[in-house]
Amino acid sequence: MRPSPEKKYRGIVLVFYLALIALWQTLFSLQLIPDYLFPSPLQVARRLWELGSDGMLWPSMQATLLRMAVGFSIAAGIGLLTGLLMGMSRIVNRCLKSLFLGLQTLPTAAWAPISLLLFGLSERGIYFVIIMSSLAAVAIATSDGILQIPPLYLRAARTLGTPGYAMPLRVILPAALPGIVTGIKLGWTLGWHGAVSAELIKSSVGLGYLLYMGRELNDAAQVLGIMVLTILFGLLLDRFLFAQIEHRIRRRWGLLQAA
Repeated sequence: MRPSPEKKYRGIVLVFYLALIALWQTLFSLQLIPDYLFPSPLQVARRLWELGSDGMLWPSMQATLLRMAVGFSIAAGIGLLTGLLMGMSRIVNRCLKSLFLGLQTLPTAAWAPISLLLFGLSERGIYFVIIMSSLAAVAIATSDGILQIPPLYLRAARTLGTPGYAMPLRVILPAALPGIVTGIKLGWTLGWHGAVSAELIKSSVGLGYLLYMGRELNDAAQVLGIMVLTILFGLLLDRFLFAQIEHRIRRRWGLLQAA
């Protein structure tokens, strides 16, 4: 029996990443860069194990995830409400979209110095960076998703007797859901960047703090290990959360054939 296309693609992706690790090891073996600046995959894995054994890794991951859960929940809620207003009012959309597009040009790390001035070395400052980094993406995606709803859907809903006060929750948001999910996914990514950036300069626990300590101690293995761990967590989150949500929405809207 021939393997399914999905399993075939998974095998190709696995081979690709194994090849990257092999290339990494090969470059290390060539000693083109001193090993204290460019450690091997084994050295990076050993350093992560040491951080876990010392009780530093899990509390840092937990702290960053908790900050993201709180900060991004606030950003997503505000972004959805703001995007809904933008999508239902052309005037509001013209005013706020230009502002949000301008804010998106700022690197997420640029919010950290401002939060330091406003809130000092506090958790509120990290939440501020997360919120400001991700809010614009959620709001813009929500408004764009609403504005791209075919007018026929809205006329059909009114014809079927949907009252005006129920249109946002019953018709508009469900119809704009594919675009909203894309915005939430992008907003989470930007918020994650902001959280780590803020932890680099104003935290004593978190993945960003471990990056900072690795730099201060000239520990390239720790820096690369936290970077790899951050990438791995993002891939797993996309694979098992956002990708599943997108798949169900696409199937619900008839963009995929049911299995």
